[in-house]
Amino acid sequence: MKTFQITVSNEADMQKVTDVLREMQRQKVIEIHEQTVAPVAPSYEQIEEMIDESELGPYYSEEEAKAILHL
Repeated sequence: MKTFQITVSNEADMQKVTDVLREMQRQKVIEIHEQTVAPVAPSYEQIEEMIDESELGPYYSEEEAKAILHL
């Protein structure tokens, strides 16, 4: 099984994409699971741990490390 995240680039095409996916779901080709929980920003401690684990700390400032890690 493979999981994909789909971003529809044009809002006008949203219905077309939804229709295709629903038809594939109806044919049992795919399963659709909508996210019900909004993502939560990491805490300061979690950010620090990610920077430490990435071993960027000795080479980059905290702000540069956050930018590299997209935090």
